[in-house]
Order: sequence, then C-alpha cells, then structure tokens
Amino acid sequence: MTRPRTLPARGPVYGALRSAGAPMTAYQILDAVRDQGITAPPTVYRALNRLVDEGLAHRVESLNAYVACVHSRHGDAAAIFSICENCGLVAELEATDAVAGLRDAASGRGFRVDRMTAEVRGLCGVCLDDPKALAASAARHSTDSGDHDGHDH
Repeated sequence: MTRPRTLPARGPVYGALRSAGAPMTAYQILDAVRDQGITAPPTVYRALNRLVDEGLAHRVESLNAYVACVHSRHGDAAAIFSICENCGLVAELEATDAVAGLRDAASGRGFRVDRMTAEVRGLCGVCLDDPKALAASAARHSTDSGDHDGHDH
C-alpha cells in the first residue's frame, strides 16, 4: 500500500487543526506552527489545500476558517456544519440523507456536484439552555430582513 506524498508542513498544520477544537484561520494556524519552522502563509495554504483534497480537513466558508474532519473519509466530498450563533461552536454533522437529497436536487436541475459544504446556523445545546442566549437569538431574528438575493430560482 502506497502512502500519499507528504508535504513537510502538512503534519504540523493538521496537528494544529486537530488540537484546536475550533475553526482556525490560516493565519491562526501559521501562528500555531511558527515554532516548527513554518513561517510563510503560502506554505500553510498549500498544506491546507492538500488536507482538504485528502478529506482530512474542511473549509468553513462563512468563517473563512478550517477544521479537521471528525468523520472517517468523506467518499462523497461533502461536509455539513452546525454553527452556534451565540458561542461560535462549530460541529461537523453526519447527514448522509441530506447530502443525497441535495445531490438529487442538483442533478434534477442538470447540475453535477463536485464538492459540497453546507452550513446551518442556530443555537447549540448549551446555549439553548441559556436564557440570555435565547433572548439574544430572538432579538437577532426579529430584526432580520430576509436576506434574499432577488433571484427566482
């Protein structure tokens, strides 16, 4: 069995993501691995791209940050995250049926999905038990204007 070619920065970058317990920006990762001789942003970005391609990490698009994958290899190149709007907790969800449904919907429109990242926002279990977090969430949503882009798809 052959092992994938290892980039020198890949191991430290992956280690930083795994130990973080929260999403990290590329520059936060750079700060975390600087003492291991990695000092250039392009080196970190190359390692992140490789980790994402290998299914070992995911990019959380709305946060412009990265997390280590918590599931064994995504054969379907899909990731779904729940993001707590109060405390910022990000959790990767196992949602095979949702991924299949999204792929089927796209296919029905003649679109081939190559990669998928979905994000759902709300309150985590801890914040659901916090009256202040519930009140803040209610206030946030009472002032939302709809966030529609005007497209009629």
